[in-house]
Amino acid sequence: MSRHQPHNTNSNPQLLDMDESARSPRSSKRRRQDMSADEDETDSASSRAESPSNLLDEPSSSAKGAKATKSTATEVRKNAFTELMSKKPKPNPPAPAPKVQRPGPNPYFLNSDPRAGLAVYLSDPASVPSKSMLFYNDDFVVIKDAFPKSTVHALILPRDISITHLEPLELLNSNPELLASVREIALQTRDLLAKELRRVHLKTSALERTRQKAFEGLEERAISEPGFDPDSEESQALLPPGRDWTSCIKIGVHARPSMSNLHIHLISEDMHSDRVKTKKHYNSFNSGFFVNLDEFPLDKGDERIPSVGHVTNGMLKGDMVCWKCKRNFKNRFKELKDHLDAEYEIWKKI
Repeated sequence: MSRHQPHNTNSNPQLLDMDESARSPRSSKRRRQDMSADEDETDSASSRAESPSNLLDEPSSSAKGAKATKSTATEVRKNAFTELMSKKPKPNPPAPAPKVQRPGPNPYFLNSDPRAGLAVYLSDPASVPSKSMLFYNDDFVVIKDAFPKSTVHALILPRDISITHLEPLELLNSNPELLASVREIALQTRDLLAKELRRVHLKTSALERTRQKAFEGLEERAISEPGFDPDSEESQALLPPGRDWTSCIKIGVHARPSMSNLHIHLISEDMHSDRVKTKKHYNSFNSGFFVNLDEFPLDKGDERIPSVGHVTNGMLKGDMVCWKCKRNFKNRFKELKDHLDAEYEIWKKI
């Protein structure tokens, strides 16, 4: 070996390390501690990465749920408010009601005359209640007076619209054809009212009781004699006449009617009614103000005719005279009413 060649004391590194480790146990131990420290530092960093302080950057699932619930509630409130304030669609308008065909004006009314109360009977007599109607035909309507001033009281209403608003005295005085037709219908109506008077007073009238007793005898005879008819004309002729009720009925018109439609009164003479309340009520049927049908045609100078005179108002205001005994009660209406009641008790027993 050359004297000048350098001497390599550690040509193998591993051997050098081993030698160093062998030579210095502390150095080896220190190196292991350093490695352990590095590992601890790595674990600590990893642990810090998962610590709660870092997790605050991303909310937990429960926090997310609470936030979502709050957001949903706010949205619900917002939607409810929006729904409330939003314009709602207008409902479809209801279908229009069908138009009712209204009846035309009643031609029997004259310019809405408040005195045309009888017009309702003339325009549609078929609709008049049976309690008010007696009968009607093409020319006349016959009704019961709504405010009867006697035991029986009826009205005849001509249906001819061309004459319904004319003044009765001048019309009946100048139209003989109308007067004849009114008389004919008046006689038919009078017969109906006479039968009603007989029915009402059948048990109070002496003449009617006598006739009724005789008729009962005919009925007994019919039992013993087969074929005998007590209702035949021959049998009825055997009976006493009974009371003539037709003579108790007056027929006429008022010189100045209170109702505008033409009408003729048929009224029993007794004036027994609680509807007779004033002097005018009584005198309108028991003075010259009441023009009997038998008086027509009137004299052309009769002052009751509107175009001739104006005396009718004085007739209504004149003295009240009993229709039966002719006693003058002047203006004592209460005394007259009491007297009429007494007269009626006598009259119904005839």
